[in-house]
Amino acid sequence: MTYSDKIKVHLKNYKTENFPNLSDGIWKNNKQHYQHILPEINKYENILRPYRKKTITFVDKCNIKLHSDFHHLNSSQAMCLNFFFPLFYEKKLEIIIDLLGFTNEKVNYKEVYFEKTGLEVQYGRKPTSFDFYFETISEKKIYFEIKYTESDFGKSKINTDKYNCVYANFLKPINSQFHDKQKFYNNFQILRNLIHLNENSYVIFIYPKDNKNIKKNAERVKADFLMPNFHNHFYAMTWEECIDKVSNFIFDGNLKVQLDDFRKKYIPD
Repeated sequence: MTYSDKIKVHLKNYKTENFPNLSDGIWKNNKQHYQHILPEINKYENILRPYRKKTITFVDKCNIKLHSDFHHLNSSQAMCLNFFFPLFYEKKLEIIIDLLGFTNEKVNYKEVYFEKTGLEVQYGRKPTSFDFYFETISEKKIYFEIKYTESDFGKSKINTDKYNCVYANFLKPINSQFHDKQKFYNNFQILRNLIHLNENSYVIFIYPKDNKNIKKNAERVKADFLMPNFHNHFYAMTWEECIDKVSNFIFDGNLKVQLDDFRKKYIPD
């Protein structure tokens, strides 16, 4: 059984326990029902209860575009909101700063974004969209790529015009062998994230420890893709590490309930 299959079984049981009156949802337009998917009309049930109303209000106010599979219980976008929005709302993102090992840093809460557009937008091109992003008061830029049941980082067809106009200008952090267009697009999803690295920016991958395929790809970042002087600007972290670290600082209240519910939903025993 793959990691994805294991999680879908877990989420099927989660849905049965927590939403016994909801029917199974449909994936795309194939009209087949799946037990780990909510009916699309009930998509906001995918937001954990302690911060559900506040999250929905925030999503609407900020016009955050929800993914077409947001009603899937394994939606990584919903997972990201469920973890990071409460920390943002309660102004506890400094816990993440501590987890990254930064000292004497504070979060600039005016520069916190979900679905943060990447540098391509400056060139009028369809941009990379980071799941989460914030800046510190000292203007460190911290980008997050969130994974859950995905089996790999995607590749893409070569777009020579976009490569020459955009990506070729930001290859400083990338090992020179991946400056080749074919190799770049064979590893597109990882590399389009890593080109955002510079002397004052950082990229963080977060994934479950048991998702071996994603872990293997994340481990390639320093081994294969990045120039050595940018190694300290990349972090690969597991969800388990993040949950445990944040739990060390949260002992009661809605955040404690949220973290417990998050673990119950996303991390099988």
